[in-house]
Amino acid sequence: MSRSFSRQVLRILAPAIGTAFLAMACSDAPPAVREADTGPLVGDSAGIRVVRDTAPAWGSTPQWTVGDSFSVDIGEPTQPLVGVAPVLRLSDGRIVVVNGAQQSILYFDPTGKLLTTAGGRGTEEGQFHGLGWIGRGPADTVVAYDFLTRRFALFDAKGKYVRVAALAPADPKVAAEPLATYPDGSVLFRLGRPLNPFPGKPGEVIRDSASYMRFGLDGLPQAALGRFPQGESWGVRVRSEGPPSSFPVPFGLVTVAALQADTMLIGTGASFEVASIGPDGMPVRLLRAPIERASVTAEMSSEYTAAATTRLRTGAKSLNTPLDSTLIRSLEKAPFPARMPAFGRMLVDRTGALWLSAPLNPPASASTWNVFAPDGTWLGTVTTPDGLRVDEIGADYVIGVWRQRHGQEHVRVYPLSRGAGS
Repeated sequence: MSRSFSRQVLRILAPAIGTAFLAMACSDAPPAVREADTGPLVGDSAGIRVVRDTAPAWGSTPQWTVGDSFSVDIGEPTQPLVGVAPVLRLSDGRIVVVNGAQQSILYFDPTGKLLTTAGGRGTEEGQFHGLGWIGRGPADTVVAYDFLTRRFALFDAKGKYVRVAALAPADPKVAAEPLATYPDGSVLFRLGRPLNPFPGKPGEVIRDSASYMRFGLDGLPQAALGRFPQGESWGVRVRSEGPPSSFPVPFGLVTVAALQADTMLIGTGASFEVASIGPDGMPVRLLRAPIERASVTAEMSSEYTAAATTRLRTGAKSLNTPLDSTLIRSLEKAPFPARMPAFGRMLVDRTGALWLSAPLNPPASASTWNVFAPDGTWLGTVTTPDGLRVDEIGADYVIGVWRQRHGQEHVRVYPLSRGAGS
């Protein structure tokens, strides 16, 4: 089995079922996953501030609302987009978008008019082969990361290339994933075992761990922030020969992290608990709320299977990639857990509020988020538009990526009203 074939399969599956859940469902009686006992999120909570929310301050009526109609729409036919990385909005309202298909960084004005283009596919400085993430640096600079070359590229506020630096983790063989930028432009990374080859047997479920580390824009590590359990994965045979590939367990536990100024927030999904890790790597707060993990029903499994199967077959046809019957049989035996994770995604908005989405449940794409004030007070829930992958939340806007059925993507901005609960 070639690695390129495995990557093709993962790219086909990803749009239908989200970046966190790439595996597909199974038959009427799927095998159950025995959830790994990962222990407490923080080993010793002595001396740590514990915030125990008992009920949302808003009650059952949301005080913040996201508009139904978008105010900005960037995409075809004027600007076709494919493979859009997390989107940024700069302080003056400009929108920065990665077009993965062209390996370019696009700068738009606040109305969606293209202003300038940076990067591009190539080997010269400021060009990319594996551009897949951008972050906001100080003074509207943009930090871009190339996964293949493992390099940062820095662009100034006008979109002009400034310099490049190679990432220097202690072990160059580890998989390095950028997550968020600190106020000074340094970057929070997750460092873990590469997804492939899968370290176990076909059908086996494992939950590995990963380290979290802060890197400066010179590529050098600045601080170690701890090691935490990661998403549950299982071994899938993509072809009859070769080792199994690693697929996340459908509806399995997944660890999410974000930055609140210089503090890392992290949760493993085993319970509704979020730890705050200070710049020195020491835990400073635990946030807990009495939100139970929902059961995984047969109906959810069927919907999951249908959405993922459709995407797989359609994608394989468009890429002229034959589907091996071994892959289909493996996916029909996919393991399902008894319960959903406690939450799906984690974002910190520009005011410092924490947003935790309900577990991802394709093909339904509307997202409900539990929102917590910067001090940890549980405010209530907010619903974001159907089909929108939310990338950034500002004081009065939500911006993200909306995908069409045939794969084209749109960057959209929606108004956010904070109402009486702001």
